Amino acid sequence: MKALLGWLKESFPGRLGKAYGEAKAGNYAAALAFQSFMSMFPLLLGILAIVGLVIRDPHRLAQVRNLIVNAFPSDSQGAIGGALQAVQQRSGLLGLISIVGLVWGGTNLFATMEFVLGEMFGVEQRSFLRQRLMGLVMMAFFLVGVLAAVVANSAISAASSARWLSFVGPLAGALVMIALVILIYRVVPNRTFQLSEVWRGALLAGILMEIITLAFPFYAKLVHGFNSYGATFALFFLLATWLFFLSQFILLGAVTNRMVIGVPKAGGAVAEPGERTTETRGSRAAEQQRRAS
Repeated sequence: MKALLGWLKESFPGRLGKAYGEAKAGNYAAALAFQSFMSMFPLLLGILAIVGLVIRDPHRLAQVRNLIVNAFPSDSQGAIGGALQAVQQRSGLLGLISIVGLVWGGTNLFATMEFVLGEMFGVEQRSFLRQRLMGLVMMAFFLVGVLAAVVANSAISAASSARWLSFVGPLAGALVMIALVILIYRVVPNRTFQLSEVWRGALLAGILMEIITLAFPFYAKLVHGFNSYGATFALFFLLATWLFFLSQFILLGAVTNRMVIGVPKAGGAVAEPGERTTETRGSRAAEQQRRAS
């Protein structure tokens, strides 16, 4: 038994878990999840506002809204869809505010993401202006990726009549998640890795993100008792937990890349010139476990 525990401790998953814990990545994941929660509704309302400027058909707008809502865990879709529909009916000035919220909320999200990934990689942050420009670049990829993931996951219900097709939805959803995380790792940090190098952590994070999204209804049933405190609290609890899991997986993949590849040298989008790497708790923990291999 002692030999088995020793082997597990020295294995790559064991060293990865140790590096993740020593990096205090869970604390940074909590900060990323909080910012994601704060940015979520401005982003969604901004998407609907922009689509509404192009598409005037109410039926088409309802389809877009349903596609966006389907990206969330099933237990929260009803409340989110109702809230978005109620706000969307109040167009005009609110639509303009939504677009401004989309831009500001989106750049805030990716600024926080740059900070937490920089702590894992050992990279300094960009200046304010470059950081916002990176957020605008990444936001376009992010919105396209979210919509693609929604379409992929909705294929599960469309393919329910054919058993072999039922695997297409989760597989396509996982591929979209992996592509989205690859973009995050390659574009968001000020210094990062080449596109051909980030796939290891992205593969791990993307698969785990898709699994937790598909399995979340089972978790929601376990905590169904929280509904007794009110629908608003239940919705907050479910979304906060879901976003926290996603944030954990993103940082787990980041630690994986730092352990496998080493010091990042490639520039991200709108990167600052010069040497921008530094030693952080996360980079130090990953480097120690990298050298222990």
